[in-house]
Amino acid sequence: MSTSPDRPLAERIRIRETTRPPLAPTQVRIGMLAMNILPADLLQMNQQYGHQPELPYVPGHEGVAVVLETGSEVSDLQPGERVLPIGVFGVWSDELVVQRRSLVQVPSHAPVLQQAMLAANPATAWVLLQHQVTIQPGQWVIQNAANSAVGQCTRQLAAHLGIHLINVVRRPEAVASDEGGHWLVDDGQDPDSLQQSVRQVTRSEPVVLGLDAIGGKASQALAASLSPQGRLVLYGLLSGEPCSISAHDLIFRNINVQGFWLANWFSNPDNRQKAKTVYPALMELAAQNVLRMSVEKVYELSDIHAAITHSAQAGRQGKVLLTGAHYQNQQA
Repeated sequence: MSTSPDRPLAERIRIRETTRPPLAPTQVRIGMLAMNILPADLLQMNQQYGHQPELPYVPGHEGVAVVLETGSEVSDLQPGERVLPIGVFGVWSDELVVQRRSLVQVPSHAPVLQQAMLAANPATAWVLLQHQVTIQPGQWVIQNAANSAVGQCTRQLAAHLGIHLINVVRRPEAVASDEGGHWLVDDGQDPDSLQQSVRQVTRSEPVVLGLDAIGGKASQALAASLSPQGRLVLYGLLSGEPCSISAHDLIFRNINVQGFWLANWFSNPDNRQKAKTVYPALMELAAQNVLRMSVEKVYELSDIHAAITHSAQAGRQGKVLLTGAHYQNQQA
């Protein structure tokens, strides 16, 4: 990844070959099977992300891999086993060398493409629903960008947990017509309008949590829809605008507003015990078919330019994924 931010994203990517580095005793050589193209990757390429590496760099935050070789002190992983690299940057590669502690073993019989999307969006949705406020079955939560990947995961998890969820989208065609649940079409520009619609859906029952992926005026609309003492969690920057919240909601209705970044949550020592439970829970839910994410198209890593162009398009109906050189050896 390199060059000017004024150029289209696809024109800033170059494919290069590197030599295989030797393994340290605690390291593992992995072959990337499939990799996700996340909004975080695109934000980082546009120099708008929380962590900005020096140019040139290899992008990529999420994927699934197969163990190729282990260091002399690694005894609990064997070649051929599948792993998720967690907290590893630069996964848009055919092969990678990482520390053993950064790998979470996953079943080798599960669908590869679904595993490639497990680390970021499902984990974000799970932590937002399970570890922000205490939500009881039957209580109400509202989310915008409900047709996004995180939104899809949130819908599936909320249904599994018995949480009533209001899904807000900006266009009628974004409503998932094959699902039940409560859908509202709202552009986020009129807080009063959304608030009234929400009250009709909930019959004025409390809405305890709002999940905001957009920012800007959409934050104000979501905050206005919450009940007094409700919490608004801003986890995305889709609008590219500063978060706007009414002083009335902050002062008189005591709406609590906080930002959320999954990397920060995992790195917080206070969350250490909770963090250990996230991926085992998600793998169990994936095995039960509770979690299943949509894929629009899969590209080989060598087609990265077309994949980046596709992933930046609006109106997609699923994720754009990459496959590495070792993918053909695995059953998708």
